[in-house]
Amino acid sequence: MAKSDSLKVGDAVQLSGGYDFEPEWLAGTEHVDGSVIGFIPGQNETQAVVVRIERTLTYEGVSGDILVLELRYVGAVWGITGVVHIELCDFIPETKPWNDRRQGKWAESHATYKLKTD
Repeated sequence: MAKSDSLKVGDAVQLSGGYDFEPEWLAGTEHVDGSVIGFIPGQNETQAVVVRIERTLTYEGVSGDILVLELRYVGAVWGITGVVHIELCDFIPETKPWNDRRQGKWAESHATYKLKTD
């Protein structure tokens, strides 16, 4: 598994959008901001990114400030922006493959992340 060349620990990211026009996981807001706090094995070749967001989100009974981002499309790489799956966690996930670790709540399949450069 290759580590991302484009995202690194400490990078600020903005997460928005989703499959629905007003995504439930965003709880009525346009986006959430956070910082990359680590990388863990993803479900495929590409590593997943762990983000701590600036406020707690609650989705389908789970409240947390940790998101695991997985790239949505085959062949995608971490860059300035992209489409991701989002897993909401009330814990920091272990650095283990998805099947071998405690899993959070699947919250979104078509979110957009954007590296904040300002």
